[in-house]
Amino acid sequence: MQPKIKMKKLILLLVLFPCLAYAKVSVYFSPSTKCEQEIVELINQSQKSIDVAMYAINNDEIVNALKHAHDRGVKIRILADKLQASSKYSKVTELYLYGINIRVHSKFKIEHNKFAIFDSLAATSGSYNWTNPASDKNSENCIFFSEEQETTVQYQNRFNYLWQQNTQKKSDLWFAKKLKSLS
Repeated sequence: MQPKIKMKKLILLLVLFPCLAYAKVSVYFSPSTKCEQEIVELINQSQKSIDVAMYAINNDEIVNALKHAHDRGVKIRILADKLQASSKYSKVTELYLYGINIRVHSKFKIEHNKFAIFDSLAATSGSYNWTNPASDKNSENCIFFSEEQETTVQYQNRFNYLWQQNTQKKSDLWFAKKLKSLS
């Protein structure tokens, strides 16, 4: 009789809280290319939108995947840290010149976030910067949430807030100054 009652409770939980049956969370650590591979896969699977708040970007595989997504018509918005974007290793200006919608932060001291949202269905966060050393040399972590509606919505809301706080006008002025210094 006991197993029957437990089974009824489990079925009731799954009916009342369907997200419990579908939520998926994955965690990876580096040095390893697992974070990079999962991010590239999510970028490649994205059909509508990718929103990224990232401290540093120079990972070749991720940058190439972002370019291909842009070419497919995926709406991409990236908020980057301006100090890191100034680095000689940064790929932020390259992505900006490629036509991807990028803003450098102007609101807070640094843009130290490291998260992304893919088609409003999945998100990733953690200490993992989108850099080659994050995969090859550093001790980093990344966590992926898929089909976890509440978590993804929280990241999307935070990104939208940050995007509004850091204006296109200030970013365009920063990029104009940066490009002028390169010529």
